[in-house]
Amino acid sequence: MTWWLKTKGVPAVLVASLVALLAAVLARDSAIPVPSIVGTAGRLLVAQVLGMLPAVLLLHGMERGDASAEYVAVRGAGRRNIVLCLAFAAFWVLSAVLVHLVLDRPEALELARNSVGFLGTALVVRPLLGAGIASVCVAALPLVCAAAGHRPGGGAQPWAWPIHEATSYWGAAEAAALFLLGCVLLHLRPRPFVNPLARVA
Repeated sequence: MTWWLKTKGVPAVLVASLVALLAAVLARDSAIPVPSIVGTAGRLLVAQVLGMLPAVLLLHGMERGDASAEYVAVRGAGRRNIVLCLAFAAFWVLSAVLVHLVLDRPEALELARNSVGFLGTALVVRPLLGAGIASVCVAALPLVCAAAGHRPGGGAQPWAWPIHEATSYWGAAEAAALFLLGCVLLHLRPRPFVNPLARVA
């Protein structure tokens, strides 16, 4: 099991998660200016972006090796990957709630929601276009939301969950729905239909 966790890059994901959490707490409400397509000027909080790194690292770890061969050779490989994703989500929820309660930092809640939602988004795109394209989509998602997801009168559009307020139930529900759908697809489709960015041996 220890070897399997190392193969999946779990230590790197854990380190990246802790660094992202610390950076979000220290950055507070620091923001990155983003050109706006519609609505008010685009603005992307640092805490809303940092969740990409651990999510993409976990996706990369799960994609190491031949997924189909692993599902045949390793008993319960599909269930293990889903448990790994659930552990990732549980870590973020628990750590964010703890940080928010102790330090009163709502940025931790945004970071947790987006980390889980970004992983869900990647897991939804992965069965169709592969992990490489899924990672690109995750990287582009918060930028698109910041550029086009603001309402003219202020606030975020309902679909732009990565830029919702930390206490937004709607944003949390969308991220959770993407995550659950991604876990289902991970179980049903171990290999993508097409994978244009796959390495050719």
